[in-house]
Amino acid sequence: MSSVFHIGNGTRQGGVLSPYLFTRYIRPLLADVSRCGVGCNFGGLFVNILTYADDLVLLAPSWYALQDLIRTLESSCASLDIVCNTDKTVYDVQAT
Repeated sequence: MSSVFHIGNGTRQGGVLSPYLFTRYIRPLLADVSRCGVGCNFGGLFVNILTYADDLVLLAPSWYALQDLIRTLESSCASLDIVCNTDKTVYDVQAT
Protein backbone atom coordinates (compact mmCIF):
# COMPACT_ATOMS: atom_id res chain seq x y z
CA MET A 1 0.00 0.00 0.00
CA SER A 2 1.42 3.38 -0.95
CA SER A 3 1.43 6.55 1.08
CA VAL A 4 -1.16 9.28 0.43
CA PHE A 5 -0.30 11.79 -2.32
CA HIS A 6 -2.10 14.72 -3.95
CA ILE A 7 -2.82 14.87 -7.69
CA GLY A 8 -3.66 18.31 -9.04
CA ASN A 9 -3.89 17.37 -12.71
CA GLY A 10 -3.49 14.08 -14.58
CA THR A 11 -2.12 10.91 -13.03
CA ARG A 12 1.05 10.15 -11.17
CA GLN A 13 3.85 8.94 -13.45
CA GLY A 14 4.08 5.16 -13.20
CA GLY A 15 0.56 4.91 -11.77
CA VAL A 16 -1.42 1.80 -12.70
CA LEU A 17 -4.20 3.90 -14.27
CA SER A 18 -1.86 5.96 -16.48
CA PRO A 19 -1.68 3.52 -19.46
CA TYR A 20 -5.44 2.91 -19.40
CA LEU A 21 -6.35 6.60 -19.24
CA PHE A 22 -3.77 7.52 -21.88
CA THR A 23 -5.22 4.91 -24.25
CA ARG A 24 -8.77 5.96 -23.41
CA TYR A 25 -8.10 9.54 -24.47
CA ILE A 26 -5.45 9.13 -27.18
CA ARG A 27 -7.39 6.62 -29.31
CA PRO A 28 -10.20 9.08 -30.26
CA LEU A 29 -7.63 11.81 -30.89
CA LEU A 30 -5.66 9.56 -33.27
CA ALA A 31 -8.88 8.57 -35.05
CA ASP A 32 -9.87 12.24 -35.54
CA VAL A 33 -6.50 13.16 -37.04
CA SER A 34 -6.30 10.01 -39.19
CA ARG A 35 -9.77 10.65 -40.68
CA CYS A 36 -9.14 14.29 -41.63
CA GLY A 37 -7.81 13.39 -45.10
CA VAL A 38 -4.59 15.42 -44.89
CA GLY A 39 -1.23 13.64 -44.91
CA CYS A 40 1.48 11.95 -46.94
CA ASN A 41 1.45 8.93 -49.23
CA PHE A 42 4.31 6.46 -48.76
CA GLY A 43 4.15 3.69 -51.36
CA GLY A 44 0.36 3.64 -51.32
CA LEU A 45 0.12 3.95 -47.52
CA PHE A 46 -1.57 7.15 -46.27
CA VAL A 47 0.10 8.47 -43.10
CA ASN A 48 -0.46 11.71 -41.19
CA ILE A 49 0.30 10.90 -37.54
CA LEU A 50 2.89 8.74 -35.80
CA THR A 51 2.93 8.15 -32.06
CA TYR A 52 5.29 6.64 -29.53
CA ALA A 53 4.59 6.79 -25.80
CA ASP A 54 3.47 10.40 -25.21
CA ASP A 55 5.03 11.88 -28.38
CA LEU A 56 3.15 12.70 -31.59
CA VAL A 57 4.54 13.39 -35.05
CA LEU A 58 2.32 15.01 -37.69
CA LEU A 59 3.23 14.39 -41.34
CA ALA A 60 2.01 16.75 -44.04
CA PRO A 61 3.06 17.59 -47.62
CA SER A 62 2.96 21.39 -47.09
CA TRP A 63 2.76 24.17 -44.49
CA TYR A 64 -0.93 24.61 -45.22
CA ALA A 65 -1.62 20.91 -44.77
CA LEU A 66 0.37 20.88 -41.53
CA GLN A 67 -1.66 23.82 -40.23
CA ASP A 68 -4.81 21.88 -41.08
CA LEU A 69 -3.53 18.88 -39.09
CA ILE A 70 -2.65 21.12 -36.14
CA ARG A 71 -6.16 22.64 -36.18
CA THR A 72 -7.67 19.14 -36.23
CA LEU A 73 -5.41 18.10 -33.34
CA GLU A 74 -6.32 21.20 -31.31
CA SER A 75 -10.03 20.68 -31.95
CA SER A 76 -9.84 17.04 -30.91
CA CYS A 77 -7.83 17.90 -27.78
CA ALA A 78 -10.38 20.56 -26.83
CA SER A 79 -13.30 18.15 -27.25
CA LEU A 80 -11.50 15.58 -25.06
CA ASP A 81 -10.50 18.23 -22.51
CA ILE A 82 -6.78 17.49 -22.83
CA VAL A 83 -3.82 19.80 -23.48
CA CYS A 84 -1.18 19.46 -26.19
CA ASN A 85 2.11 21.14 -25.25
CA THR A 86 2.90 23.28 -28.28
CA ASP A 87 5.97 24.80 -26.54
CA LYS A 88 7.88 21.67 -27.56
CA THR A 89 6.65 21.79 -31.17
CA VAL A 90 9.36 21.59 -33.85
CA TYR A 91 8.96 21.87 -37.63
CA ASP A 92 11.42 19.92 -39.78
CA VAL A 93 11.62 20.23 -43.55
CA GLN A 94 12.86 17.21 -45.47
CA ALA A 95 14.12 17.91 -48.97
CA THR A 96 13.00 15.50 -51.68
